[in-house]
Amino acid sequence: MKKWFAIMVLFSFFAYMLWEHMTERQTIETGIHVGMKAPDFSLQTTDGRTVQLSQLSGKAVIVNFWATWCPPCRAEMPDMQKFYERYGQQVEILAVNVMVRDSQEKVREFIKDYRLTFPVVLDVDGDVMKQYDIQPIPTSFIIDHQGIIREKQIGPMSYEQMVRYAEKWGK
Repeated sequence: MKKWFAIMVLFSFFAYMLWEHMTERQTIETGIHVGMKAPDFSLQTTDGRTVQLSQLSGKAVIVNFWATWCPPCRAEMPDMQKFYERYGQQVEILAVNVMVRDSQEKVREFIKDYRLTFPVVLDVDGDVMKQYDIQPIPTSFIIDHQGIIREKQIGPMSYEQMVRYAEKWGK
């Protein structure tokens, strides 16, 4: 009886292993990931000026997806402005407002209240947000001077993190 039980256990184990091998799933990578060329996009600022990501090549860029109603987004903006004032010659910041529950007027007020001097563009249709597969906000991509994504940061960035990115990827 013990021998029969051991044979059944072994048979079940091998049958399971064979089934696992036969039904092995392949993972399909989606979205944007580190090491790939950053997809180009063109969006407008609140004053109607068009900014295209590829026009910023030649220096590193932090592309930050955010919204005015997002507490972590609001928390990182003073550090982002401080960083831009100090490192703006090395690293460009492009803040992409995802326009979910936001209006141009709210974004304008936010820019004024936080005294932001870096470019803020509006993703009115959400196309860039979808293209970059943005789930939580804030999410930032650090792109080197050749347009390659070098880092992805989910959640707010501190001034110190931005400085480290500038030292690592800035020109």
